Amino acid sequence: MKAFIYLSVALLLMVYASCTSSLPKNLLAATSSKIMSSEDNDAAEHAHQEHTNITKYITMEFEVFGRVQGVFFRKYTKAKAEELGLTGWCRNTPRGTVQGEFEYALSSAEKETTDNNNQTDKESWEAMAFQHWLCKIGSPRSQIDECRFSDKLALPSSARKYDAFRVIR
Repeated sequence: MKAFIYLSVALLLMVYASCTSSLPKNLLAATSSKIMSSEDNDAAEHAHQEHTNITKYITMEFEVFGRVQGVFFRKYTKAKAEELGLTGWCRNTPRGTVQGEFEYALSSAEKETTDNNNQTDKESWEAMAFQHWLCKIGSPRSQIDECRFSDKLALPSSARKYDAFRVIR
């Protein structure tokens, strides 16, 4: 079972690495070596415990511009958010955009990423994958022209705004 989990993580990291250059190359190599040597069960268990140690929840608002209404964009957005384990909402606006908010859990094991201002910020790979999907992929018939995100808002670890991802009509 653990080998299956390692393989799944390695595949996710490879997909993520193909979408962004911010993934450290040694992280992928470390994951690959874990797959090959599954005898190290104690280290794997420790890594799993660190990953599930949630320290806080983060919310972020978004708005997507382009041909995003009448093309099932909200339906696909909900499905992608659920696939990634995110909660929140999305809706059509009178301006012809789709806006919403998503929430993700940030664990103490998440890696730090550095933005262009050399300020250190933490973000989960699920949040980065969702942002990439909103800006570059979308629903099959959508045409995304622009994507905007608000600043991240950190909530206390016990406070969660949403229990699911919903489409507001």
